Amino acid sequence: SATNEEDIQFDEAVGELEEMLMDPAFIQLDQAFLSKYCHHFTDDDENKLIYTDIFHQYVSMLESYIEKRLQARLKWFSMPKFMSMMRYCTFTSPERLQGDVFDVLTTLGDFSAFKDMMLSYKHEKEGTAMDLSSLLAITTGNK
Repeated sequence: SATNEEDIQFDEAVGELEEMLMDPAFIQLDQAFLSKYCHHFTDDDENKLIYTDIFHQYVSMLESYIEKRLQARLKWFSMPKFMSMMRYCTFTSPERLQGDVFDVLTTLGDFSAFKDMMLSYKHEKEGTAMDLSSLLAITTGNK
C-alpha cells in the first residue's frame, strides 16, 4: 500500500539523517560555521540585525546539505515530500518524531534555539562555559 511504502521511505530518510549527524564532514561543516560567526553573538536580551542574517545563512546551508545528501542516497527523495511525511506523522504518530534528527530539524526554524547554540559554542570556544564538574560526586556501590 502507498502508506506502507511511505513509512518505509520515511524510515530510510530518518536513518540517513541519523548517519549524517554523526558524519565527520557534517560535523566539520557545522563547527566551521559556528566558529566563523559565534563572535557576533552576545548574552544581551537585545538581538542584533546581523543575527537574523547569520541564522538564515545557517538554515540555508543545512537545508541545502541535507537535501543534496539525501537526494544522492535515496532516489525517491524530495524535501517537499519528506516535509509532507513529517507533517503527516505529527498527526498520526508523533512518537516517530523523537530523537536527535528531529531536534535538529525543528531547530532549523527556531531562532532562539539557534542563538542559544551560538552562545554555547562561543562560551566553549572562549573557555567561559559554565564548569559543572564541581557538582559531580563519584560514589562506589560499597557500604
